[in-house]
Amino acid sequence: MKTNGKGRRTHDGRQGRPAGAQPKDEASEKRSRSPRAKPAGGSHPAGKAAREPGARSDVHAGDLVEGQVSANRAGYGFLRVEGLKESVFLPPQQMRGVMHGDRLSVRLARDASDRWLGTVEQVLEHAVQAFLGTVQISDRSAWVSATDRRLQLSCAVAHEALGGARNGDWVIARITRRGAGGQPPHARIERVLDPDRPVELATESALARFGLPHEFSAEALREAREWGEAVDPAEAARREDLRGLPLVTIDGEDARDFDDALYAEPSPEGFRLIVAIADVSHYVRSGTALDAQALERGTSVYFPTRVIPMLPTALSDHLCSLAPGVDRLCFAADMQVSSGGVLKSARFYPAVMRSAARLTYTQAHEALFEGQPAARTALGRLVEPLQALVEVFRALHKARARRGALDFDAPEARLVIDPSERVRAVELRARNDAHRLVEECMILANVAVAAALDQSRTPTLYRVHGEPDGEKIDRLVSTLAALQIEAHLPERIVTRDLQAIARRLGHITERPFIESLIVRAMPQALYQPVNIGHFGLALTHYAHFTSPIRRYPDLIVHRTLKAQIGALGGAAVRYEPGELAALGESTSRLEKRADEADRYVSTFLKCTYLRERIGQVFLGLITTVVEFGCFVQILDVGVDGLLHIDNLRDDVYEMEANGHAWRGRRTGRRLATGTQVRVLVTSVNPIEGLVDLELVEEP
Repeated sequence: MKTNGKGRRTHDGRQGRPAGAQPKDEASEKRSRSPRAKPAGGSHPAGKAAREPGARSDVHAGDLVEGQVSANRAGYGFLRVEGLKESVFLPPQQMRGVMHGDRLSVRLARDASDRWLGTVEQVLEHAVQAFLGTVQISDRSAWVSATDRRLQLSCAVAHEALGGARNGDWVIARITRRGAGGQPPHARIERVLDPDRPVELATESALARFGLPHEFSAEALREAREWGEAVDPAEAARREDLRGLPLVTIDGEDARDFDDALYAEPSPEGFRLIVAIADVSHYVRSGTALDAQALERGTSVYFPTRVIPMLPTALSDHLCSLAPGVDRLCFAADMQVSSGGVLKSARFYPAVMRSAARLTYTQAHEALFEGQPAARTALGRLVEPLQALVEVFRALHKARARRGALDFDAPEARLVIDPSERVRAVELRARNDAHRLVEECMILANVAVAAALDQSRTPTLYRVHGEPDGEKIDRLVSTLAALQIEAHLPERIVTRDLQAIARRLGHITERPFIESLIVRAMPQALYQPVNIGHFGLALTHYAHFTSPIRRYPDLIVHRTLKAQIGALGGAAVRYEPGELAALGESTSRLEKRADEADRYVSTFLKCTYLRERIGQVFLGLITTVVEFGCFVQILDVGVDGLLHIDNLRDDVYEMEANGHAWRGRRTGRRLATGTQVRVLVTSVNPIEGLVDLELVEEP
């Protein structure tokens, strides 16, 4: 994993094999960006809406199905069809004119071995509009070829479309005409890149590969500028005034957009907790160019040295950001919390605030949890209200344990980038209690808002997480058994049953991997207007309210909450259920796109780091056993590599009958899921995220 500038957690791992993956919404409010969801849940009759569909029994040979293709560099491909357990094989002749990620309409058949075989009827959607490539120029022609071999793409480039590119240059190329009738596709060169600057190469490649919008329209930029650089005094006068309270922000060291602030004080019921959130809905109105551009993006995307914001920086980094010492408009969740961490009441209102300090997680942890004198002195008069926040956190954290919410806490892999934009190191950094403090306060605000909207029957978008699929749970139990870990799960599991597995492990090295297995046994969290609860957090009500600068669903929740409380000013919106369903589907899809882009860049850069360390030996953990070898996670880097059967040279290995392990015929050495091994890096392909390994003999 890695964190972005706001300390928000994201997921890592190659091709769906994350290490130490965190349930997205558990990580999401760790002041932690709501991450790659592999991430509790009620018994609502609509619960299946958030579940991954089971196997389809209504599909037969001759039927037309739709799905997304995964291409292999050898020329063939597999079509992933929703609800169909088994992928559909597409032989090389069917992959002509088809590229990795395309959405296809395919007619099904069965081959001699009874697997699904497909004939492509139509390309429904081209996934690749632009790509990373290299240029070849001759006297009469110019071509650009994709560096990702799975695309099998080479486009003609008119000399006037070269954009200054020269022979051998690495570039971003955009397809201008698809190939047809024996004619090649055409492209134009948009940007020439320096292959010796891997961060730029990875980031630009991700923008092209995933089609991330990264430039705002002139109208949206104009609308953002028209709000000015300071809060309108007349608007501030119409709101509740929180400027006298020492609200503070707590974020990562390199954060620039501060969207939440906290304050707590003792009260007769226990505590008063205020979570003040940037009032983005005041500035980004429904139907405006700003709104259209935010909806197109769905979320901000955080790369190691660059942010692709959902909103123009005039708002995201300035007027909406809760910077210290300046007036800012906010939307407050003002809550009463018992000493046992139970939400007793809440009210919500537009307000004006002035942040008393911009704290980092490190500062807050040193002062509040380690009690370092210098750090406490630096906080001055803020120590007392911040100490109340600590007491709130402890109460909320105990309440979390009582309800049995998942609480995985693997260290995050952070890339250390030098001034020349090369990866100097990969560091595993553990979260501290300051991260957890902010997370628990954000979760409580999200719960309070969701409950209020549900109780008032105000249509909104909930953040939901369905119950795990029984078949996936069976596979999890089987895998854990192979690891000699007992998991006695009831017929109808609850969240604490899964949390108990991790709790029994203690602090063993394999714990992050085992937690990732639990995460992968669960469905993805998503946005929808039907509330089914959140299984991972063991909550019956949950919505995203706390990050409207970077997440469009939070903006929707702000608008609907303003409608519910009758807020004046024109920002309130009452959405129709059908409109919300479409918005939920769109924002869930865009979140997934952002997560995939983030993962791609992270894996790309970790691979460039390993490419400079070919020949070095690393400690690894076998994550998957396959018929051609094993996938091994390199623990110090957090990326998977392939240990091919041909590279098991210390013995002759045979696969065990159950397929769970390879066993050496002479030594009896067993290579099973969860086994630690020492591996040597033999080759690396950052473009495709591939790492090849060789087994190092035991001393």
